[in-house]
Order: sequence, then structure tokens, then C-alpha cells
Amino acid sequence: MSEATPDRLDRIEAALDRQVAVNADLRTSVTELRATAEALLQVATIHQQNFERLTSELNADRQEWRSQIDRLWEYLLQQRGGNGSTDS
Repeated sequence: MSEATPDRLDRIEAALDRQVAVNADLRTSVTELRATAEALLQVATIHQQNFERLTSELNADRQEWRSQIDRLWEYLLQQRGGNGSTDS
């Protein structure tokens, strides 16, 4: 039995060494995943800010276009009504 005890202790020590290595790998993986998640969050935040800026610019452009279309429409209505035409 004295020979089995050292062999068993060697196997336990080897298993513990493997577990320590696995734990270290897991810590590294978790650290890398955390860094990746933080980077993705930064990218998502930048895209959201860009989207909000573009939306604001598009709304401003839309209002400007609407204003110009209204002015052109009024101009055309005035030209049509004031040219002495009897088309109506």
C-alpha cells in the first residue's frame, strides 16, 4: 500500500497542476472577452452617435427642402395666376 500512496499522490498533483493551468487559461479568456466586449461597446456607441448626428442632419435637410419646395410652389402659383392666362 505504501507504493500506491505515492502514485496516487503523483496523479493528484498532476490533476491539480492541470486544473491550475485550466484556471489560468479561463482567467485569460475572461480577460480577453471583457476587453473585446468593451471594444464592441465603444464601437456601438460611436455608431449610435453617428446615427443620431446623421438623423439630425437629415431632418434639417428635409426641413430645408420642404421650405424650398414650398417657396417654389408659391412662386409657380403666382406665375400661373399673374400671367394673364385664361386656361381656367
